[in-house]
Order: sequence, then structure tokens, then C-alpha cells
Amino acid sequence: MKQTVRAFALGLFTAGVVLLGVYYFSDQPVQNHQDLSVDDMVEEMKKQGYRVLTEEEYITLSVAKDQKNKTNKDAKKQQRASADEQKTDSKDNKDSIKKTKKNPDKKTVQNKSTKKKDKKDKKDKKDKKDKKDSVKTYKLVIESGMPSSKVGEMLEKNKIIDDAQKFNKFLEDKDYSQRVQLGEFKIKSNMTYEEIAKAITK
Repeated sequence: MKQTVRAFALGLFTAGVVLLGVYYFSDQPVQNHQDLSVDDMVEEMKKQGYRVLTEEEYITLSVAKDQKNKTNKDAKKQQRASADEQKTDSKDNKDSIKKTKKNPDKKTVQNKSTKKKDKKDKKDKKDKKDKKDSVKTYKLVIESGMPSSKVGEMLEKNKIIDDAQKFNKFLEDKDYSQRVQLGEFKIKSNMTYEEIAKAITK
């Protein structure tokens, strides 16, 4: 065991002597980095294949890179938007072509906005027709001693107006409640409160 330890110690000593000799007697001069000027360091870095930038140059490059990335993102967004529009347009064209094939008499394909307008016009006409059909006429009989509030109740009961209280308040606010006349009056459901009030106070 002693021989092994001695051999190991002798090996370490020999390795240390060899390294010391190489350090002191090698031909390559070792320069201390503190002895180099900034220009010398830049030159040495360039020789090693590195690029050296000042802080201003670095900031300029960073800003330019950010702007380029932003421009690329905006361009991609525009491309996506135009691609979506083209898909929508092609889908609309396919739909209109299918409709045209189903109806061979139609030679022209209507634009989407034209179709919407036509649908809206038809709906408006239908609503007007429904309103005309749904207009109710009621024969209102006002007798002696009947309060004006009773008039509102009768009109609401026969579905000429929606709210008797609002109508009675309107009559009082506009001073029609004291001028209500006796008699029979034809009242329609499409009349305004003003028109009804004028009709029953003539």
C-alpha cells in the first residue's frame, strides 16, 4: 500500500514540474488584457470573428428589427383579412351559382346586399299589411256622468290602447279631461293619444 501511495505522489510531483516548465519556458507570449487598449481589443475581437457595436449602433439595429417585425405582422394580418374576404366572396358566388342551377330561368346572380334589401322590403310590406289588417275600430259611447278615466278603461279593455293610466294622465296633462263630449265616436287602434283626445272632445 505504501508503494502505491508513493507512486501516486511521485506522479503528481512530476506532472506539476512538467506544467511549471511549460508555463515558464514556452515561446508564446501571454498578453495581459489590462495592457490592451480599446482599439486593440476591438481588433483582436474582429480577428476572432466577432462583431463589435457601439451602444448607439445596437439601439438603432434593435429599433429597425422591431419595426420590421411589426411591418411583417401587419402584412400578415392584411393577407389573412384579404384571404378571408376572398373565401367569403367565393362562398357567396358558389351559393349563388347553386341557386342559379336550381332556377335555370335566372340568368343573373343577385348581389348579397340586393337580396337583403329585397327581403327587408318584403318584410316591411308584410308588416304594413299586418298593421292594416290588425287595425281595430271601436265604437266608443260616452254617456252623461261618465268620468274621463272610464273612457281610458273602455279603450284598454277593447284593445284600442295599451295603457289606460297613461291615456288618462295624458288627458289630464293636456286639459282634455274637462272637455270630453257626450256621444258615439269611432276610435281606431292606430290612432295616437292626441288624435283620440281630439276626436272625443269635438
